[in-house]
Amino acid sequence: MKQTYPASPLILAIDTSCDDTSAAVTTGATILSNIIASQTQLHAPYGGVFPTVAKQAHKENIDQTIKVALKRAKTSWGQIQAIAVTQGPGLAPALEVGIAKAKKLALKNSLPLIAINHIEAHALSALAEPNHHAITKTAKKTIAETTINHQFPALAIVVSGGHSEFIKITQIGKYKRLGFSIDDAAGEVLDKVGRMLNLGYPAGPIIEQFAKKGDAKKYQIPLPMTDREDFNMSFSGLKTWARNKLEQLETQKPLDKQGIYNFTASFQYGMFRHICYKLNKLLKKHQIYEVWLGGGVAANIELRRMIRETLTTHNHNNQRRNQSTKIKLFTPYSKRLCMDNAAMIGVVAGFKFMQQKFVKNIDSLERQPRWKIDS
Repeated sequence: MKQTYPASPLILAIDTSCDDTSAAVTTGATILSNIIASQTQLHAPYGGVFPTVAKQAHKENIDQTIKVALKRAKTSWGQIQAIAVTQGPGLAPALEVGIAKAKKLALKNSLPLIAINHIEAHALSALAEPNHHAITKTAKKTIAETTINHQFPALAIVVSGGHSEFIKITQIGKYKRLGFSIDDAAGEVLDKVGRMLNLGYPAGPIIEQFAKKGDAKKYQIPLPMTDREDFNMSFSGLKTWARNKLEQLETQKPLDKQGIYNFTASFQYGMFRHICYKLNKLLKKHQIYEVWLGGGVAANIELRRMIRETLTTHNHNNQRRNQSTKIKLFTPYSKRLCMDNAAMIGVVAGFKFMQQKFVKNIDSLERQPRWKIDS
């Protein structure tokens, strides 16, 4: 007799891809709990993530994080129907901890295991739904219901500390990278520029706050890769420009508080202008109905505003060409879903569960630190 599967199973998801230990319980696209044990304080002295420190912290945090996730979701092990875990990409030592725990739990509780691509989770994070009510048939939205009101192809823009990518989504599970950073990721460069300014780690949120008080047009930052027809990005040159400019300014006189505000505003604008320039170029060549924004930098309000402005300009040009296509922007309902978290892992696992894409041999599952979404 063929086994039948529920439309919206309860899934325990685990993410240890970098420096935050996270566990969540999801059903369909609805998030019942999303617990994140941050390691920011541990890595701040290094100005970035120290892999061995991250691994040890994951080991110390993971059991309690899972316990709290189940409790917050008011769920017991007897109700969980699958385990999901980030297989990659990410830091190899960190991934190892989550995978080992997920394998152990799946075998112990005789549950199917679902391996998830971390970038796919960021790409689909805008589809997540909050849990406004108790778990009832009317409260939870099935995976099929999640996508019924969305139009494809969609474009996922993932902007994080480790990745900056444009991903075309023809349907859930079918992806093609149209463009990506050929060197540093946007979030990584924000942290490095923040280190130059002694802003602490992580610097992205601080730069965003400082930029609100500064003049974004104070310094003219070069626009990279305008001579190339592809949709790839490059942020390394912007980092070099920042270092050289700061050295030049410091020889004149040390930057005061307003000077730092102006510099962060100008740099942030220059970086986001590069992303939007490539986005506009991409939209002229590819028919896209929706844009889904995800990743740590996606929490930045100015980035969201500039992307919306780019879409508005593109939509206006389409109207002038008598094309009715109007592209909508979708973002995660909570900024916590922009950072590394297990809830987005659970949402993707909901789709995988529906397709019965389980790990065939749990013991053989290995980390994939450089796993590309379209490989």
